[in-house]
Amino acid sequence: MKKVSFALATLGLAAAAAAQNCNGAPAQQRLSNRAEFAASFYYDLGAHIFDLDVQVPITISSMRTWLYDQGVGNPPVPNQVGNTSQVDVFVCPGTRVGVETQNPATTPNSPWVLLGSGTMTVVDTGVGDGESVVVFNPPLNLTAGQWGVNVVYNAPTSGQNPGPLHCLGVAPNPATPYTDQFLTMTRDGIRAGAWTGTGVDSPNLRIVYTPAANSAQYVPLGAGCYFRPEAFYQSFPNSNTAPNLANQSISLINLGSNYLVVPGSFGLVTPSGTSLTAGAYGSSSSLDWDDALSTPIALPFANGFPYPTGSTSDITISSNGSIYLASVVNNDYAVCGASYGSIAPFRDGPARIAAYYHDLDLQTSGGLYYEVDPNNQWVRVTWLNVSEWGVPAAVNTMQVTLHDTGNIDIFYGSLGNRSNGNNAITGFTPGNGAGLPAAMNILASLPFQSGDGAKPPVLTMDARPVIGRATNIVTTNITPGTTFQLFIAGLSGVPSPISLAPFGMPNCFQHISPFTAFGVANSQPGGDFAVPFTIPNDNSYQNVQFFFQAAPFTPGLNTLGVLTSNGLCVKIGQ
Repeated sequence: MKKVSFALATLGLAAAAAAQNCNGAPAQQRLSNRAEFAASFYYDLGAHIFDLDVQVPITISSMRTWLYDQGVGNPPVPNQVGNTSQVDVFVCPGTRVGVETQNPATTPNSPWVLLGSGTMTVVDTGVGDGESVVVFNPPLNLTAGQWGVNVVYNAPTSGQNPGPLHCLGVAPNPATPYTDQFLTMTRDGIRAGAWTGTGVDSPNLRIVYTPAANSAQYVPLGAGCYFRPEAFYQSFPNSNTAPNLANQSISLINLGSNYLVVPGSFGLVTPSGTSLTAGAYGSSSSLDWDDALSTPIALPFANGFPYPTGSTSDITISSNGSIYLASVVNNDYAVCGASYGSIAPFRDGPARIAAYYHDLDLQTSGGLYYEVDPNNQWVRVTWLNVSEWGVPAAVNTMQVTLHDTGNIDIFYGSLGNRSNGNNAITGFTPGNGAGLPAAMNILASLPFQSGDGAKPPVLTMDARPVIGRATNIVTTNITPGTTFQLFIAGLSGVPSPISLAPFGMPNCFQHISPFTAFGVANSQPGGDFAVPFTIPNDNSYQNVQFFFQAAPFTPGLNTLGVLTSNGLCVKIGQ
């Protein structure tokens, strides 16, 4: 197996001064327990608890969360927007597990100590990014090691309606680690009381910090080619103005690997029969037809319903304006409910067509209809005169027709999205964590084609480049069928990305100045490529930099049949 050689370490030292891409102190970092904040419920908030594995000394300047204290909800919470809270951060060696109730103010020999305190201003989750920021002045300093952390949110004592706070969280708790180069967060939870129990469900939390100046690090340079996700969508923030898709229609023409989306020329077909809400729901997070799914419905198509990335013989209809292209039996709010400012449910759930994915109240208004063509060539789903939850005057009508060819027609009637903090989403996603493009203006972009699912190779490391450590430089996101890559090493980056279009690689770029390259074979087509990178246990390598890029040989995506990854700047250190 090829390895990166340290025979050129002296050259690396000579080049470090000229290439400042990742030399010097690491930049400020953010560790989030989810990239996109999400919500299932709101909770009484006394504390957020978790364990933190800290690889290098860090300085924490702030933390960010999503509060729910803007005078809404069911039952409504008091409006405390603009109030301030003192937030205390306690730590204990090892883990928080088993010591969550040992309040240092009342428990002798409690392992918890106060690391420091900050001030947080309550923010409306429906305004801007909705994040309430805890500012630590002075910043908090935490040494390397394993720590239990208890972030205690004290109730505001002045301002409008001062009292206990609430936060948005995710249920059930996914109970997964969240990690970057320097930190790993595990066992996160929400507590109603600061020292009263082990915690439930998962908070939204970001830690903004700076690692020690001599820390080893790797920094991506630019991006690889190509990022062409099948998904497309438009997001509509709450507004008293109707979305531009109201009283419009579009057609999604299935081209196999993607859709051609064109203007429609059809109107509403008044549904017949009985609303599905006259019968039982299949799944519900609210135990009624608000935030509910139909029972899975077998399609009448002999060959199923094809869509980019798959085909399905079943659909499941959501009361909240979307159709899952799968048989779904799940009463979690993330599956049955609305998005409320987050793209995560749309991205991470099953494949779906979002007619107008929104918080609709089918329990008390309108109807939901499913109809089948007598010749079994199409099925039609209609949300008819359904009010937005909590806003009876915001009435919504959408109709989706699925054809056995895989084509889709969508008619939008009246649409409304007035609820503070909510957003509505229209579009298609293959789901299951597939990449999403930026939100678009669908009507203004017609006609357009969605992506074909191409994804760029990503070059990274499986561990920081610490002196004396054996690591791997890993190429991920490999397109199936790729069995070989060219691995390129250099001593510096380039001032700006160099286009490789003249070589038959349009929209691919060179990000480093190479000094050597070699081929790497992969016995598992589509699997990751790994190149060993073993660093001698010699402090003279402190701050030595190397630059890398990968070029997987992937046929069919450009004329040359080669892709490029991002560049990677690697600074050796502690």
